[in-house]
Amino acid sequence: MADLISTSASTTSILDPFFDSLDDVASILRLFDFVPDVYVYIKNRDGQFVAGNKPWLRMRGANSIADVVGKTDRELHPLFWARQYQEEDRRVMDSGCELPEQIWLVPSENGKLKTFISTKIPLRSGGGDVIGIAGVMHSAAKTSAPIDMQDPIAQATELIAKRFRGSLTVAEIASAVGLSVSQLNRRFRTNFQVPPSEYLQRVRVHHAGCMLSDTDAPISEVALDTGFFDQAHLTRTFRRWLGMTPTEFRRSFRHQGGHGNLPPNSIAPTTG
Repeated sequence: MADLISTSASTTSILDPFFDSLDDVASILRLFDFVPDVYVYIKNRDGQFVAGNKPWLRMRGANSIADVVGKTDRELHPLFWARQYQEEDRRVMDSGCELPEQIWLVPSENGKLKTFISTKIPLRSGGGDVIGIAGVMHSAAKTSAPIDMQDPIAQATELIAKRFRGSLTVAEIASAVGLSVSQLNRRFRTNFQVPPSEYLQRVRVHHAGCMLSDTDAPISEVALDTGFFDQAHLTRTFRRWLGMTPTEFRRSFRHQGGHGNLPPNSIAPTTG
């Protein structure tokens, strides 16, 4: 535990005995139950959640930690988001280095996508081996130190969040943030492992899924309201990503009693 704190030789004699004798490390995590709009979680080496504070549990729709212990991102998030979260986890664990202040879109408790600032650190055993990660997120909209809007990728994700319902193109995004299309593509692949066109498509599919599950709006209205050209465009995209039509998705999702979010493991391009 003392390794988490930068120390000098003069302070080690004070810190080491204290943290070595600290038995209930989980009590420190409970402190974050009382911090609003801060989401804290811990995963083991296999990517299974083992702890989380109350705000994080509420975001995941869980009543207690028992509801999520042992589950992975693929069981709690749509697959295309889960893959990216897990890839970032692997980077932290493989490198043994912290990854501070990353910009992420995360499905919130009402199923809508929100922009968060995420920081992850590796957790080590007494022998120094990385045994998992700890992460903390806070809403970009509520932070006193908001996203650095000089960052082109931050600007791009904010632009997508605000204008995905319209006829937004990658060229328009690149121009708005002062990058060429090729530069924007490289930056998105570095930050999110996908090009901006796919990132935009995922945002649209996510919101279309929310409308289909939460409303009785006609499919044509859902398509136009979430940035698709028409119902046929939405249907083709849903077939590619989910392997079903919007009508089939709505029927299946409501039969399962779901609401407010896309079912876990559901969204990934189908093959063949």
